[in-house]
Amino acid sequence: MEAIQQGTVLHLPGINKDVLVLSRVYFNRTGMLIVCPVIKSAEEAALNIPIEIDEYSGYAILDQLRSIDIRARHYAVVGVIRFEQIQNISDAVQDIFDYYPYH
Repeated sequence: MEAIQQGTVLHLPGINKDVLVLSRVYFNRTGMLIVCPVIKSAEEAALNIPIEIDEYSGYAILDQLRSIDIRARHYAVVGVIRFEQIQNISDAVQDIFDYYPYH
């Protein structure tokens, strides 16, 4: 199985959802992926980030992170978002988990 790269949008036919792969290739080689859903329309917000691939567009919903076993699912590759988009999304995800000491 070839590892799926970070920034890939997958269509999961069994649940009729598209997901954006957030995890990096070294993690994806295990068959497990960290993903978030992609929906067609949403209000743009800190954790709802617009993405585009050619004619495809939607919003990555970052407050709904999931781990999926890609070995147990059928999927189709929709495409890969631009590097700048994955940078913005990775920064937003990191902000969820950053440590800020309480004062």
